[in-house]
Amino acid sequence: VKIADAYGIRARKVEKRVELVEALKEMLDSKDSYFLEVVVGKEDNVFPMVPQLIAMSIRIAATAWSVPPQVQTSEELAPLIGRTPEWVLNHSGVSRRHVSGELKDPAVLAAVAARSILETHAPPDLVLYAGVVPRQAIPDLAVFVHRELGLVGIPAFSVSSACLSFLTALKTAEGLILGGTYSRILICVAELGSQGRNFQEPESAALLGDGAAAVLVERAVSPGDSGFEAYRMQTWSEGADLTGVRGGGLMSPYSHAARALQDQLFHMDGDSLLKLTVPRLRRFLSDFLRDLGVSPDDIDLVVPHQPSGPGLGLLSRWGFREDRIMNIIANYGNCVAASMPMALAMADEEQRLRAGDRVLFVGTSAGVSIGAALFRW
Repeated sequence: VKIADAYGIRARKVEKRVELVEALKEMLDSKDSYFLEVVVGKEDNVFPMVPQLIAMSIRIAATAWSVPPQVQTSEELAPLIGRTPEWVLNHSGVSRRHVSGELKDPAVLAAVAARSILETHAPPDLVLYAGVVPRQAIPDLAVFVHRELGLVGIPAFSVSSACLSFLTALKTAEGLILGGTYSRILICVAELGSQGRNFQEPESAALLGDGAAAVLVERAVSPGDSGFEAYRMQTWSEGADLTGVRGGGLMSPYSHAARALQDQLFHMDGDSLLKLTVPRLRRFLSDFLRDLGVSPDDIDLVVPHQPSGPGLGLLSRWGFREDRIMNIIANYGNCVAASMPMALAMADEEQRLRAGDRVLFVGTSAGVSIGAALFRW
């Protein structure tokens, strides 16, 4: 019964495991036989296997990315933050980034990426928005992407966990698809982080760039062909004040004129953030891979959030091959929650992903949270 509940199936009450398997066989179609066969072979430890087996039954059907046309080089940015171009490159790893300029609506840029998918695929039955930089407080930005795409009646809402928003949206999509609520989910995000740069904080201002991505998620043809092998996220809320945008909420309303402008800009205490995050990230990744019985050499491609050049450099120091790490920081900067799906879409476009490849998603986010997933392409 627990297996049936986890798989989203209504089954009659049964006492013996063999009877349960037979009952499920009557209700599941033939393409789910892989799931049943594995369960039968693990009689002494059935239920713990269920989350992993169920998870491996979605696929990423399409990806796309977009950026605004305007480019700002480090030479152009350096005088705005009182630093040299060499300082910008050494501290951030960013030589150029795309900036939105007069474009103030993230929905417009998100729709550019999403349209390129919808031109060749059937419409989704759900839109999940996975961005951080808001258009306004209410309504949710997802509905504005929905409007830009000309959709009618299809539901739209957001999933937000700062820079990990894409990964949590992908995991949310898995649950909604496997639960039978939706069959085709469009995840999209656009970040115009350059609009909120604080030029009085050179370290963070040097990092941010603008970009967008979209990913179409569907149920896999056969369980086990693709999808999540594992997912993990942990949060250390003692770091909640180390990075973020304080303005716009009840703690710093726009009516407080003395604080209003400063609190609408991105703030980051870089040194404290590194001290909190780096040792935890190393332990987190080590434990995650160890628990799966996987080594860095078993990973075909690492698709990380793009925090900074030095931040990405940690991955190769920890055993991941540089040629298997999607590193787009130099040309695009840190595009907040769009970084990870942009890197994924570029890898897809460059044909760096083949069926069966094991992809490691990993990143950190304001809060402070760390997340990772092993995904079979």
